[in-house]
Amino acid sequence: MNTVEKGNKLERQIYSLLNAEISRGNFIFKKENCKIYAKKGYYSHDRKKDIVFDVSIEVYLPGKEDYSVLILIECKNYKHPVPSGDVEEFYSKIQQVTGANVKGFIASTNSLQEGAFNYCRSKGLGFLRYYDKKNFKWELSRSPSSMVSAKYALNESMNAHRGVTIESYSAKYFDCYCYSNRQFTNSSRLFFLNLVMEGIDQPIKKQLTKIINAVDEDMRLVHYLDESAIEAASNKVLSAISYNNGAVPLNEISEWQEHEAGLRVILDAPSSDNSLQTGVLGKISFEPPEIIVYDDPDSKPERRKFTLAHEFGHWFLNHSEYMTGEYCEAQDFDFEKPMDVGIKDIMRMEWQANRFASCLLLPREPFLADFYSIAEDIGLQDKGFGILFLDDQRCNLDSYHRVTNTLKKKYGVSRSVVKIRLKKLGVLNETSLIKT
Repeated sequence: MNTVEKGNKLERQIYSLLNAEISRGNFIFKKENCKIYAKKGYYSHDRKKDIVFDVSIEVYLPGKEDYSVLILIECKNYKHPVPSGDVEEFYSKIQQVTGANVKGFIASTNSLQEGAFNYCRSKGLGFLRYYDKKNFKWELSRSPSSMVSAKYALNESMNAHRGVTIESYSAKYFDCYCYSNRQFTNSSRLFFLNLVMEGIDQPIKKQLTKIINAVDEDMRLVHYLDESAIEAASNKVLSAISYNNGAVPLNEISEWQEHEAGLRVILDAPSSDNSLQTGVLGKISFEPPEIIVYDDPDSKPERRKFTLAHEFGHWFLNHSEYMTGEYCEAQDFDFEKPMDVGIKDIMRMEWQANRFASCLLLPREPFLADFYSIAEDIGLQDKGFGILFLDDQRCNLDSYHRVTNTLKKKYGVSRSVVKIRLKKLGVLNETSLIKT
């Protein structure tokens, strides 16, 4: 791909990103007050002709025929940081555009050189570093940068600073790291708000606030599901395959869904086929519907089984409403320490998928029946701390291992999955949970 083609590709990506945000009502200003263009020219008195900009957004106040704010965007698809000369040239072009309230920023796939950053800061230019989302953990229906709450965005300023100024800094969850008006952020809303409002006359600023899209910071994108609802969803699946007892035949679920919904399930795919980063255990895509579980040599069969059940969770809990795809890693299965990436709304999907997997692989009624049977056989009794009590005493450790060894073997899962399920069902207690 030559330089022109690379530049055009980024221009299309930035245009598509912003156009989608405007159309969906996720942009800082209401969609009826915005017009976005690719390769539109704006008149320069110095050149006596139009200067064409990669992308532009015109913001109109209610009842006005002419735009009140013009946002001009220059796209740089470089393998190296953006140099100061490019920033200075862009600023010079902005200065030639007639009309007030002209704002500009550079969108780049790389960072800014130190001199370029200092120039942006001194001239009030914005900078947006764009990351291609093809390797992101979640392929969301919305731009991640438009979903970040203002509260979290402030806490994320250090990572945003790294994204803007450090060439090697990579992003795993956010499509943009930005700088405007002396603030680093991963929130596109804050970025545009700071960029546009800086230096605007107070009367215009007051009118602009009337066309800002209101956002409920507590609004949930992903519907809340309690554990009983997730359990009911897994039971529905088990009923569909006429499950009775023992290890759940996930292959039957795969065959059922392939026939019913066209879902393609690929098991033990070679790790060499994984185009994502190392450590990815499996992934799901909804367009077209497909689940892949990789044959990682460092991953045990029990882990691969849970990976498939986890992806089934996304499938049966209708997470296609929120994303087009996702991949999972070992850390996603850590129930005790949920990953915090600043999009708690999205992390809810991972929690739901894990709970579904646990319920699916260890169905409540037969699993509890097996537990009570084992407990009776080895003479366990509830002495006030639960039937199965885990601490550092040898007798309790032995009982714990005897119970979990039998259950994990019968259901084909890891000890940690059995342990978590027993705790959630209230029949296992750990000393760390006991208050003295």
